[in-house]
Amino acid sequence: MNKIQLGLIGYGYWGPNFARVISESATCALKFCADVSEKSLDRAKKKYPSLITTKDYRDILSDNDIKAVIIVTPTKTHYQVARECILAKKHVFIEKPLCHDVKEAEELIALAQDNNVKLMVGHVFLFNSAVKFIKDQIDHGHIGRLRHLHFQRRNLGPIRQDVNVLWDLSPHDISMALHFIGQRPLSVIASGESFLQKGIHDVVSASLKFPNNIMVNMIFSWIDPVKVRDIAIVGENKMILFDDVAQSERVKIFNKNANIIKNTLDVNFGEYQISMHSGDILVPAIDSKEPLKEEFNHFIDCVVGDKKPFTDGENGLEVVRIISAIQRSLDQNSTLVKL
Repeated sequence: MNKIQLGLIGYGYWGPNFARVISESATCALKFCADVSEKSLDRAKKKYPSLITTKDYRDILSDNDIKAVIIVTPTKTHYQVARECILAKKHVFIEKPLCHDVKEAEELIALAQDNNVKLMVGHVFLFNSAVKFIKDQIDHGHIGRLRHLHFQRRNLGPIRQDVNVLWDLSPHDISMALHFIGQRPLSVIASGESFLQKGIHDVVSASLKFPNNIMVNMIFSWIDPVKVRDIAIVGENKMILFDDVAQSERVKIFNKNANIIKNTLDVNFGEYQISMHSGDILVPAIDSKEPLKEEFNHFIDCVVGDKKPFTDGENGLEVVRIISAIQRSLDQNSTLVKL
């Protein structure tokens, strides 16, 4: 069976991971790699001697053997690169976020439809086994009605110059929040500071209000002492903690809750308002699969089987809309922005 020929645009920080996943695929082959850095291309060529390399990604688009492209370039280049790939009738996988502007994201979706190609966005956490498990717990009502979600994504670097920490880190957590809640937020409000580079926030805190009084808080930082990647999900009945950097016990389910006592007859004054419950902690066994490989395989399955990607252009657009709203709040001195 002939392998599906792919092109990779971008071999910087994340591109080598895609090259590895493609090289391990039984159905795909990486034929072409483009990057503006000669040093990056030399690294790619050394790792994969048969790889064709170029500093001009348009060389990939003129190759009729290339069926799909993986775009792993700086955020602000996503629109232009993806637009040309789509117009060249190539299926497109693009790393998060889809692009840096809502209108550009909308145009890419329309172009993909007009040219009958797949457009998929790299919201890799939605292919994480732990995230899938948590979503199942929520959907089956095991933790009760959602109340509050708290996301932390903090570390010392890596510090970027093309976008701020919001655009760099928040797509992961926003995509998960939308996935868990199943609705878009009603409003956002944010604050942040630029300590290292003028005009580029390196610390951002955002609060999102969802329907049904669901509250979501997020904090992103490039200048924290330790790497923190965790999510706390509070339901009426139970609570879940997902620690993505933990070596073991990455997901814990806490049989804890706080609820109003409806029947207050004959209870003490200190007890009549709130009932606190604290029970066991469950550490579920969750299959360990590489999310990037799961995500890539899904993209190829959609290309071959003519299926709609789970994280399609519309999914990417929703994330861009929310990031843009948070950015407006930052730009307007923490003004509440309604969606």
